Amino acid sequence: MHGIINDTVSTPWQPLRMQHTKQALAVTLKVLSEKYTFISLTTAVEILKKQRPPVNNALVITLDDGYLNSLTSDAPLFAHLNISPTIFVSTEHREANQPFCFDRLDYALQQITTGNVQTFVGHEIFIFNCQARKKLQQSYAIFGQKIKAHFKSDIAMRDYLCSLCQEIEQQTGKALSAIINNDPCAALADWQQLNYAKKNLNFEIGSHTLNHARLGLVDKHTASIELAESETKLNIHCVSFCYPDNSYNAHSVKTAALHYNRALTTNNGLNKLNCNLMTLKRFHLPTNDNPLKILFAISALRNGFNISQQKRKTLYENMYRCK
Repeated sequence: MHGIINDTVSTPWQPLRMQHTKQALAVTLKVLSEKYTFISLTTAVEILKKQRPPVNNALVITLDDGYLNSLTSDAPLFAHLNISPTIFVSTEHREANQPFCFDRLDYALQQITTGNVQTFVGHEIFIFNCQARKKLQQSYAIFGQKIKAHFKSDIAMRDYLCSLCQEIEQQTGKALSAIINNDPCAALADWQQLNYAKKNLNFEIGSHTLNHARLGLVDKHTASIELAESETKLNIHCVSFCYPDNSYNAHSVKTAALHYNRALTTNNGLNKLNCNLMTLKRFHLPTNDNPLKILFAISALRNGFNISQQKRKTLYENMYRCK
């Protein structure tokens, strides 16, 4: 899960990418709590290593990027359901108190009041349609896919995005970095808040590299620095890591194992006893008004099945009846 929007208060802007609302998260967690047992990542790893007995229908909640709203909005929900989540922090962003480039661009584009924004991805012209939120949302999503496909270097992509953001910010006179401290969507939890969450709110803290680097698209030296220095800058006992944007290769997995004893991907699936702890799988936390669809979204049944709508409905009903 990447941040949360508190839908009970007004906000100056809302990210274009999908984020959970506080109300939707509450519904999802309540549905899951009726069928699953929430455990910490540490407990899950001990089970996978056969150091403690398995727990039936166990779930771990993880939070990527280290947003402050993961503590302020989510913590009461987690406490109510006895959830011990792990939050993964990109330490250089926290240290410099600078927004992620994807948030920065998102905010910058939403400050365009007239016309569109044109840029180049390689030799191809790309136009952001800023005339309506839905159209901007669509073009923003397409743009993200295009630049990830185009750039084979993560550093080159981040430099490109920073340059694009600067152009738009100069045009509008507005920048997310100017309001990040008090922004409910982009503010990052500081070290004091993270330590408080660890000591008092039952959170576990993990690393998400220094710069939210896609480790599969940087050289070996850079990957080693991103992994080692992130652990050091956290300045707390940290044994968990999460690969940003699910980007990793054999070198980054091997290097991560020198600093952490477990690492998470975003590959969908369940984790089995004695699995590789450096490439643990996850499901995206579902949001839906239908409890049956929430349960199906993280069920092992969804993998590898292309079933009709009627059969899926039957599966939903059977799952909800079963404990």
